[in-house]
Amino acid sequence: MNQNLTSDSLTAYVTTPPEVYFLNHTSLDYCAISIDRISISSKFHAELNYTRLKENHWRKIKELDGRPLMFELDRVDKNGEFEQIATLIRDKFRANNWRMDTSNHLQSPQEKQFISNIVALFDSPHVTRLDIAIDFINCEHAGMNYKIFKPNTTTTVRYNKAGKIEITYYGKRKSNVQYRYYDKQLERSKNKQDLPDNIANWERLELQLRSKKVASQWQKEAEKMLSYFKRPNLTTIADKDPNSFFMLTGILEHPEKFNDLAKGTKAKYRKMIKENYGFDTSLTDTAMKVLTANAEKIQQEIDSFFGGCTPNKKDRTPVKAFDQQ
Repeated sequence: MNQNLTSDSLTAYVTTPPEVYFLNHTSLDYCAISIDRISISSKFHAELNYTRLKENHWRKIKELDGRPLMFELDRVDKNGEFEQIATLIRDKFRANNWRMDTSNHLQSPQEKQFISNIVALFDSPHVTRLDIAIDFINCEHAGMNYKIFKPNTTTTVRYNKAGKIEITYYGKRKSNVQYRYYDKQLERSKNKQDLPDNIANWERLELQLRSKKVASQWQKEAEKMLSYFKRPNLTTIADKDPNSFFMLTGILEHPEKFNDLAKGTKAKYRKMIKENYGFDTSLTDTAMKVLTANAEKIQQEIDSFFGGCTPNKKDRTPVKAFDQQ
């Protein structure tokens, strides 16, 4: 460990606490927002900073002809096995460019410091990937019933053996912006991860940003994603507007037929969906308020990865207050 590292010099440990583990079973419609993954890229001279890497517990795990290609930061679990915290990978095409990547499941200020100490050695660090997770826990209408309604977006649905939705992807895998909506409770169960008894259901909406430009505008992109996120509740319009009820039901059940409609008809029902006619947005409204309340904290958490070096102000969009939206 770097002997100059003291508790006073530790990077602020700004991260979302694992509040889900302390939920009371009667809590309904709980929402939490956090950073799930972050990648920071820049020029970095690994050979010149090998001693600093070792001091901060990064170990070389891949090299070619004596040239380092990958470092890994680990913790040791209760079984004495290495558990990955973060990776540092050399760019295949630009030899002096490196990418630090972490899933942000940090357990101490020291782990954060071991990362930020190295990012501080980068020449011009900037975020090149950012995943924002919005968790919905113990929700009244759980069951993957919400959907993203974004026009002209590729949608890929994956089902489990029982025919239930496991995860839905919105947008192409390599696009700059992709949304994911999945059953977090099912995922943890499949991975044999513990889950408290007081969590009856747990679903996650995730925003993946894959470029410097969109990552700097994460709050704007998160708000945009939430504006598309809603639950069909067409029974609320069945009696007063049966024609729209049947048309919207058909559109939802057979989206592939939507483009067969006349231009004016498509515009009419797109507008209804956009204005949430026959749709429930209660979770969306909650998430938007939680996002606004926590936006500055999330930005501080992003900035804290940079240690003593502040990211370029051009790469950061100021967070917005709720009344500015």
